[in-house]
Amino acid sequence: MKKVFPSKVDIALPILFVVTSIPAIVIGVREHDMMVFVVMIAVFALIMYLLYDTNYTITQGNLKVHSGFIVNKNIKITEIKAIRKTDSLLSAPASSLSDRIEVFYENSKSVIISPKDKQSFVEELLKQNSEIKVEI
Repeated sequence: MKKVFPSKVDIALPILFVVTSIPAIVIGVREHDMMVFVVMIAVFALIMYLLYDTNYTITQGNLKVHSGFIVNKNIKITEIKAIRKTDSLLSAPASSLSDRIEVFYENSKSVIISPKDKQSFVEELLKQNSEIKVEI
């Protein structure tokens, strides 16, 4: 059994990255500085890759949190204590700023994520660990 839950992507994030990249790209082109242009395009591509390659996979006994090549975290589902809605804007493997949940596991560890289908995600975790306290 393996279920993959993609991260919800707030449309504001790609728009924000495009809008903030445009001035540097325009300056690079206007000044004939192709290095600025190439670097900005590379940074933009990297950010888009991370936004759209963020997902959460539930397998038998494990929750894998994946975000590009930066985050690859495995959490034992039996060690998950609680799941709560959060408004935290801390950096996290979540492509949404407004629709996030925090998964608490082990003693005092947590990870903030943003599965597109939170209800199905939580239901899958509860199938393997009915002791998880859910507050979403």
